[in-house]
Amino acid sequence: MNLHRSSSQPDWDTIPESDRTSIQRLAKATNGLITPPNIITVIGLGIVIVGLLYIVNHDYWAGLTLVAIGRLLDIVDGIVADKTGTKSSVGEIFDSAADKTGTIFTVITIIVIGIAEWWIIAALLIPQIVIPLVSYYKKRTGNGVHPTRTGKISMALAWVGIVGLLLVTAIGSSTIALTVVNICIVISFVLGMIALWQYVTGRD
Repeated sequence: MNLHRSSSQPDWDTIPESDRTSIQRLAKATNGLITPPNIITVIGLGIVIVGLLYIVNHDYWAGLTLVAIGRLLDIVDGIVADKTGTKSSVGEIFDSAADKTGTIFTVITIIVIGIAEWWIIAALLIPQIVIPLVSYYKKRTGNGVHPTRTGKISMALAWVGIVGLLLVTAIGSSTIALTVVNICIVISFVLGMIALWQYVTGRD
């Protein structure tokens, strides 16, 4: 699983200036803002948001397709960061922020169309709100945190649950399918709390 983690310095700063690619030079000139993975991250988030607009208008299949494409790009950006030597703390923040923003917007969409109980909404939202607040506090105190494998698995399971909820809505109610979806969301919440503990204690 690609964690899109950076070291203490950007990839391009570990390479002699004469050996940097044009992409790495651009990344250096823009302090890590303009890089291929960051561009992919923003495009992926945009596609997710467009998909959510379709879902709000009850066009579930088109919406789910776009959301799936947007989420796949979230995997691609980490791979591209590795391949192009453009991993950095800025890219890490971009990736994490887009992840949380896309998830929160999707949960808001689920609230708007009314397809989940309050505890499901809470289980999905709490990690997405609390973890960024802890990360921000740790960064302000000079103790930045990095994505953990546990956090990534938690996010993946949250998205399995979210997509499952939307699929059950699109196809029709199924007690077994809904139970599986709910279990995924509960496990995602538990793992999210474990990831939060890892961030708080610095065991990332």
